[in-house]
Amino acid sequence: MRVSIITPCLNARGDLPLAAASLTDQKGVVVEHIVADGGSSDGTLAWLESYPGIRWFSGSDRGMYDALNKGLAMAGGDILGYLNCDEQYLPGALSTVVSFFDEHPDVDLVYGNMLVVGRDGRLLAFRKSYPLRLPYVLASHLYVPSCALFWRRRIVDSGLQFDPSWRAQGDADFIVRVMQSGFRTMHLPRYLAAFTMGHDNLGNRPVARSEMVRARRAASRWIRWFRWGWNGARLVEKAVAGAYRERFPLDYAIFTHERAGARTSFSARAGTSRWPMPGTE
Repeated sequence: MRVSIITPCLNARGDLPLAAASLTDQKGVVVEHIVADGGSSDGTLAWLESYPGIRWFSGSDRGMYDALNKGLAMAGGDILGYLNCDEQYLPGALSTVVSFFDEHPDVDLVYGNMLVVGRDGRLLAFRKSYPLRLPYVLASHLYVPSCALFWRRRIVDSGLQFDPSWRAQGDADFIVRVMQSGFRTMHLPRYLAAFTMGHDNLGNRPVARSEMVRARRAASRWIRWFRWGWNGARLVEKAVAGAYRERFPLDYAIFTHERAGARTSFSARAGTSRWPMPGTE
């Protein structure tokens, strides 16, 4: 199976090369990388012109989710996903995903675990996913990282795409509609990607919190009335699934700004499941 990965981009000359490198060195899988640039002016376009193997386009758009839709319209893969510029795949991630889909032909959407690292590559937190339940997402938030999320082409072929009216919560809205449409989801219990925590991550901006509140208010009455009960059940299931625990040392290899030409290996001796900055549990 061919994998198509879309990277929405705007003035990310510093981070994009790391994300791209993490795709270039994936073994045992055919990968198509599409960069959807929103009109960068920081040297990103010159870099894209010089970097082989990436399909890309640049122009104005209505935001990240509009750019993703344009990229998905170009994609030819059987398996689809998206990787932001401040994220990267871990070694062997995509071949693991393809094998998982091969072994589970009835599964439409797969999600894995994520590491949160600092700009120096050091571990800040481990984030393990657990079973997706529609009431949990509607009552709280999407607890599955987009960089560890993959879906079959038949989801897009059914007409589902991202809603560009969202600025930060479009992935949650997309997953809700995927589940409401009856597509089957499953957790792949492996770390697939790393997210680099920075000061300007979209999830840290006020728009992310305001849209989360907007999404909760739009939920049905039975979700709003029993929100605390659903959230309590979610946290219990999270604990039972082992999402708060990890065995150390935890070894991983990523690209860093200090050494962008090859992965740097790290061995974390301790860590936490808590988000490094104030956020959702």
